[in-house]
Amino acid sequence: MSLLVTGSDGRPISQGTVDIRLDAPRPGAFFSTDFPWVEGSRLQEMRLNLRQGRTNWKYLFPIRGEYRLSVDVETPDGKKTSRRFTFTIREHRGKWLLLAVFSAALLGVGFVAGRVFTGVPVGTAIVLACGLFLLPAAFSAGDEPSNDDGGVLEIGAATVGTPAPVRWHPSGADVRDNPIQALSLKIVHLEEGKTAFELERVPVAGDFAMKFQFTDGGEYRVDALAEEAGKPARRSEKIISATALEPPTRAMIPAFAYFIGLVALGLGAGRWSTRRVRTSRVE
Repeated sequence: MSLLVTGSDGRPISQGTVDIRLDAPRPGAFFSTDFPWVEGSRLQEMRLNLRQGRTNWKYLFPIRGEYRLSVDVETPDGKKTSRRFTFTIREHRGKWLLLAVFSAALLGVGFVAGRVFTGVPVGTAIVLACGLFLLPAAFSAGDEPSNDDGGVLEIGAATVGTPAPVRWHPSGADVRDNPIQALSLKIVHLEEGKTAFELERVPVAGDFAMKFQFTDGGEYRVDALAEEAGKPARRSEKIISATALEPPTRAMIPAFAYFIGLVALGLGAGRWSTRRVRTSRVE
């Protein structure tokens, strides 16, 4: 993502800071997303220094829908301005294909069950055909020790649905000198092997703080690289475990209703086909 701030003349402002807040899409009308706890929640809060009116960062959007980005800009002379942006992230086409295949499979299971359990009451047959669903489990793990070399990473409790504080600050003599450094920050989901967030060479004076929501349970590696003219680069690393949550009831009921409805539809079709064959034989 790239944000450009210009003055009234259309030229990029030379200096300034920008406060960025990113909110997740609101819950859908029927189907939930992959991470229902994330829906409608705050994903990021951070303050960045502008370089020639521009700032850039990378972000892996967790769910489909319309995101809301709030931007507050302040220049060195005290001028302030705000803007609100909305943009839509579409669902991956492969997931719609998987949903269609899974729906067809449920219909097939119901159809076969209808033919097999024709002599069994309908309610009992539906219960037998729907006994394949799995319940998701929540887990939590402690943070791993950090590896700090010239900088300190501090990360608060990471729970899906709530932004966690992420802070980097220099250590040792750097704290007293308070130099301006170029900081690169990267958050990687270890199980998926994907970069969830990345900042490259952002100018910071002293420490850097932000709030970031870890949208999926599991282990993440947070890397910080500080660079200063005339000195070797210093890297800090920390591995944390984000706590996953069970899907809320509002997200599970529509999905279960849809899937059980498909099984029931297939069951009815299977029973009807069997009875039709028997009627034809009798005639």
